[in-house]
Amino acid sequence: MPPGAPPPPPGWPGAGGPTRRPDFAAPRALHPASIVLGIPLRQLIRGLILPALIGAGAGPGLRFVFVVIGLLLVMTLVGRVLAWQRFRFSFDGEVLRVDEGVLSRNHRALDVARIQQVEVDRSLAARVLGLATLRVETAGGSGEPEVELRVIPEADADALRTAVRVSKAALRGEAARTGDGEGDGGEPDTGPADAATAGADREVLRVHLTRIVLGSVTGSRLLVLPAVLAASLQFVGDATELGGGTLDPETLVRRLVALGVVAIVALLIPASFVVASAAGVLRDYGWTMRRIDDDLHVSRGLLSTRQSVVPLARVQLVEVQRNWIRRALGFAVIRVHSAGGGGGDSRVTIPLVRSDEVDHLVSELLPGVGGVPALWGHPQGARRRAVFRWIRASAIPTAALLLIPGLSEPLRLLGAVLPFVAAVLGLVEFSQLAHGRTDRVLASRSGALSVTTGLAPLVKVQGVTQRASWFQRRLGLATLTAHVAGPGGDLTVLDLGAMRAAELRRGLVIAAADPIVPKELADAPEAGMVVAPEP
Repeated sequence: MPPGAPPPPPGWPGAGGPTRRPDFAAPRALHPASIVLGIPLRQLIRGLILPALIGAGAGPGLRFVFVVIGLLLVMTLVGRVLAWQRFRFSFDGEVLRVDEGVLSRNHRALDVARIQQVEVDRSLAARVLGLATLRVETAGGSGEPEVELRVIPEADADALRTAVRVSKAALRGEAARTGDGEGDGGEPDTGPADAATAGADREVLRVHLTRIVLGSVTGSRLLVLPAVLAASLQFVGDATELGGGTLDPETLVRRLVALGVVAIVALLIPASFVVASAAGVLRDYGWTMRRIDDDLHVSRGLLSTRQSVVPLARVQLVEVQRNWIRRALGFAVIRVHSAGGGGGDSRVTIPLVRSDEVDHLVSELLPGVGGVPALWGHPQGARRRAVFRWIRASAIPTAALLLIPGLSEPLRLLGAVLPFVAAVLGLVEFSQLAHGRTDRVLASRSGALSVTTGLAPLVKVQGVTQRASWFQRRLGLATLTAHVAGPGGDLTVLDLGAMRAAELRRGLVIAAADPIVPKELADAPEAGMVVAPEP
């Protein structure tokens, strides 16, 4: 291995362990179980719905439907067998190669330096059989993994993921020795600071079961329940208005319907909390984040487990989110956006952390950043803009509640007070508007019911946009957007002063052209890069 590379894990050549390193240099096939487990069930079901409906309406009856479905299943199974026979993958320590395709052959080669995320997914069926799915993503991926090995033996999946990690660490060590610090796509390579820290394995965070449940029942999806309760006021009003007089059949039916809807809503609320808690436990049970070298390893799941690897060098954006109920309880949710392939796999969500833990986790996710920096509020003109945005958003619901005939008095009262509530929320949003910038990170905070603080490393900012509408220009305001690579990578600073926006834009442009790489992450200065001095 090149000088400066981290030591190999136990059991690899030179590590003194008894276990022999698996050899992936020779082409390998997937496990035979992939013939069945690799079938995309959702697509298969969608493909069967149309033939089933056509067959049912054709006249011959269920026998014809079963024949059509059987033929489709046989064709799918034959296609899967052929695809399994023609699928081969290999890894020689530098390039991951995949050959696939039956009629049309596809040869794919991924350089290990371009690999950003490696994820091991174990569904319930795969765990029973001792199998796993390995997904590999690159920074240039768009929505889907570049390579998906579904399925291979669990030990091979772990060994291949370790082999990729060790090879990437070896390349970083070689780059440090030769002074070549350029990473993927011309970005600065932010590898481990030195070989002494390579191979370090420590636990960063473990989310306990109580927090997982609390995070599930305080999520944004359950916050729509007050709207459900408000809608049920119509039926409650109908039920109470029928309290006296003769109970003719029509009145009795109306009362029973209204009371039935109220009973359903009353049962729906606790059921929603139970379902949300169960889904959260199944998804995030045992949520653990470990730091190995300069990679974050996240594992979670009860029946189906998932293990993701996110390189710290590819963290593009960190968001700290607090909805109104979590703020009241002193908790927050942290979302980490990386430059991996797209879709949900490029974002890691920490279910629930205490507010006093946020700065520590930010410093772990963004080395060299001591936490959320000091933030500055926005000028008074932004208050008018915030109030106007909320009142404008409430205009249609207000008109509907006031103008639709037949609504109950509670709903009409809600429509009358809705603009005032919107104005109050606008004032709350203005009080939360803030931004800040250090020599390493740009921060922006916004929101009313749910407040989000976004932090983007300056070294990741690739472009800056400043815009101002006619109303903003009259108030001396502007909106600034820092463009960061990766899905959801834009950080917007809303309604700050125009002069401050221009000053901040100039500073970000200079930082993007001549970024400062934190010394904790820089192996060696790269041409045109400035290494931050010791604090």
